[in-house]
Amino acid sequence: MRLGREGQLALLPRWVSEKLDVHLWETNRLLEQARRELPAGARLLDAGSGEGQYRHYFEHLRYTGVDLAVGDQTWDYTGLDTQADLSRLPFADDRFDAAVCFQVLEHVNEPARVIGEIGRVLRPGGRFYLSAPMAWHQHQKPHDFFRYTSFGFTHLIEKSGMRVVEMRPWGGYFWFLSFNFQMMHDRLFPRGDNDLAYLLKLPLILPVYLVFFLLLPLLLFYLDRLDKVKDHTLGWACIAEKLPADEHRPASP
Repeated sequence: MRLGREGQLALLPRWVSEKLDVHLWETNRLLEQARRELPAGARLLDAGSGEGQYRHYFEHLRYTGVDLAVGDQTWDYTGLDTQADLSRLPFADDRFDAAVCFQVLEHVNEPARVIGEIGRVLRPGGRFYLSAPMAWHQHQKPHDFFRYTSFGFTHLIEKSGMRVVEMRPWGGYFWFLSFNFQMMHDRLFPRGDNDLAYLLKLPLILPVYLVFFLLLPLLLFYLDRLDKVKDHTLGWACIAEKLPADEHRPASP
């Protein structure tokens, strides 16, 4: 049976796979940071929680996972705490102490309203941890609408009554190359092949896998420190904070 990218990564040692899964490197850092910073018992909103894959990071918190449950037909949404549209959250103002939203904003067709709603349900001073791609292929089609620059993120956040505390790129040009080299395997050997045809191509597949999925991406992971600008990034990880009402100055249209 042919394995997808996630299955291929799972076969590798963790110290290798985490360096190949570069699009999750900064998101994992953000998750760990949120877990450290949020005190026990704080009320946390996971906006666009999907299958609840991040719930285990926040077992010390009062966690609420909310999702519209339409993004991926193969996912199990039965563990949701609330099924709802993120642009119309069914919660009172200032309800949560913090919120997380990871790789979700590209899938909403009204991101300003979604971020505004998350800002509304956060208490003043509450932290918002979010990430989204800037350079990415279409996925979870047709629920894929936007890509974000750091300036677009900042505009949406400030417009919603929050301020940016920190903005981090998902690596630079070399991580961008790493991820795209890993995609070469699927483009050269598409999944339409049956198992027998795939096996017959193994003499070609294995060298491509070794060079473009493993060796080059590992090298590029370490080369990325040479890119000091990091404008050519896969995406952004951001921490924002809700301002008190008397400090909120709406962004210019």
